[in-house]
Amino acid sequence: MKRIFIVLVSALFAVSFISCVENSGKYKALRAQLDSLQQEHGIQSGELDEAFAILNEVEQGLQSIRESENIITVQAQSRDGLDVPAESREQIKNDMQAISDAIRQYQAQIEQLKKDNRIQSAQFRKRLDALSAELRQKSELIESLTAQLNEKDAQLAVKTEQIASLDLVVSNLKEEVATLNKSSDELKKKVAEQDRELYSVYYIIASKADLIDAGVITKGGLFKSSKVSYESEKNSFVTIDSREITSINTNAKKAKVLSVHPADSYLLEKINDEIIISISDPARFWEQTKYLVVQTN
Repeated sequence: MKRIFIVLVSALFAVSFISCVENSGKYKALRAQLDSLQQEHGIQSGELDEAFAILNEVEQGLQSIRESENIITVQAQSRDGLDVPAESREQIKNDMQAISDAIRQYQAQIEQLKKDNRIQSAQFRKRLDALSAELRQKSELIESLTAQLNEKDAQLAVKTEQIASLDLVVSNLKEEVATLNKSSDELKKKVAEQDRELYSVYYIIASKADLIDAGVITKGGLFKSSKVSYESEKNSFVTIDSREITSINTNAKKAKVLSVHPADSYLLEKINDEIIISISDPARFWEQTKYLVVQTN
């Protein structure tokens, strides 16, 4: 019983002591300081979480930039970039602009973290410096690729202008060639006509009566021989090329040449009972007249 009384007295004393401490000014000050520290710790913890979230976002963005960078670099430098279709070139420009905007955003976020003096971790700040350096490198690369693409655009514009100029030259040349070909064809035709006219000769082989009817020879009187007329219609004659024909078959057993030709320029030969006119010197044979008149009986 006495022991129980002692315990109760001790408990009452402890409660009384604690109550006195809680009501003291020193306790209240310590309690307020503890609450402030806990609140500040909570704020710093939230700030650190936010900082690491930003850092994680930047690192993920950099990873995406690294992946896109290789594709864009290959496309932009493909065969001097001049064979890339216009749609693809425009897409490359848009992609590079998007990457450039993202880099500026990440750089601004890192600079904001660097200025926050509440984050004193050396490792954290070292990581920020490394990210800043890599972002600068990526930014310089994008600027270089953009400059290359702009230069290639300028080269492409020059080549396009040169091609257009060459197309115009080729078109003009084609027109000139067409004109020359037309002139050449007309000239060839004219030369051929002149050539044909120059070397065209005519002959007629018929009986005396037929020659008179055709107006090739005139009637001769008792004391007057027949004369050859060269004013008769050409349709009564056969037209030949003096360069190609060197023999003419009269299809007659008897024949005589009425037109004037050098005697030593041709020969009358009888082959298979038919008279053949063999022309040994065509130039001299047709020199005096282009009309050969042969009378058959």
